[in-house]
This record gives sequence, structure tokens and C-alpha cells, in this order.
Amino acid sequence: MNSFEMVSNAIAKKLEIDVTIIKPESTLEELGLDSLDTFDIIFEAEDKLGIKVPNDQVDVKTIQDMTNLLDQLLAKKV
Repeated sequence: MNSFEMVSNAIAKKLEIDVTIIKPESTLEELGLDSLDTFDIIFEAEDKLGIKVPNDQVDVKTIQDMTNLLDQLLAKKV
């Protein structure tokens, strides 16, 4: 499972929405995620991927922003 699929599935589960409506260009706001929801998704990703997202890097607006951030941190881990 890639980071986009992981994030999409976590958001769909949290918001109880169909995962197929979540696109890379979808904004967190249009999906209905508030800042607390966003941090919950990031914490879940940290646990699954074994990474730590610095709080000052959590300025994400779209699903693609979030997956890019996770992928960058994961690449640094390896």
C-alpha cells in the first residue's frame, strides 16, 4: 500500500465516506477535515510508517501535500 492509499483509507474511515471520492488534488477542507482530524491522520501514518512528522511541517492543504510529506520523511528514514 502506498502513502496515498494509506492516507485515503484513513480519511475515508475517519469521515465515513467512500474512499473513491478522495483524489490527490482534494483539499482537506473540502473533504471536511479540520486540524484535529488532520493530526489524527498524520499520527496514524507515523505509527504505520515508523516516522516522525515535525509539527512545523504539517502545513498541508491537499491529500497530495500530505502524501508528499510522508514520502519525503520515509525516504529520509531509509
